[in-house]
Amino acid sequence: MNEKELKKYCSCVSEVVARRLTLYLRCFIQLKEEGYEFVSSKELAERFNLNSDLIRKDFSYFGTFGKRGVGYNVDEIIEKIKMILGLQRVYNVAIAGAGNLGKALAHYPKFNEGSFRIVAMFDSNARKVGRTYGENNIPIFHVKELPEKVKELKVDMGIIAVPARAAQQVADAFVKAGVKGLMNFAPARISVPNNVKTVCADFRALLEMLAYYVSNLKDSE
Repeated sequence: MNEKELKKYCSCVSEVVARRLTLYLRCFIQLKEEGYEFVSSKELAERFNLNSDLIRKDFSYFGTFGKRGVGYNVDEIIEKIKMILGLQRVYNVAIAGAGNLGKALAHYPKFNEGSFRIVAMFDSNARKVGRTYGENNIPIFHVKELPEKVKELKVDMGIIAVPARAAQQVADAFVKAGVKGLMNFAPARISVPNNVKTVCADFRALLEMLAYYVSNLKDSE
């Protein structure tokens, strides 16, 4: 199946399935690193504690991926999942916020390999502006320059790592500059147009959810 045919199937896939595809991709990449050439859905499920029926159902959205009695070709399926997820190109990413969180994100090696590249950071602290950060010498600009620099650097995605009070203003600046994807680490809700996709990474909310499960597990002992 070529790229055009795969994209045809993508339109009918839910966001939940797309999220699982990212998980499958990491699993297959790990298998490739371990020397696997083929793997069955059963082996994949047992190895990574997944559901083999769900794996087959998810892959069925995109036509025939594997071969009966042989399994999935690891190299082939990695390329197909990357094609489905749009990972066959490099996305320029900018981080708003050069504090501890912003720097930690910029330092994360997975952000600067493969399909993603941090090309700029923005901050309101004059002592940080004009400097570079990390091994990749990421330039730090004043947040007031965000709209201009985002266009200049052809930024595809923005990461919001600023205090809650500034999150909406930063989101508005990214949207105004034409960015269509935002990842929000600020502990605040942001409002964006329907043609802009946001992903919320609220650590506190995740910990609160984890606390719920932990407390209930403890009570059930």
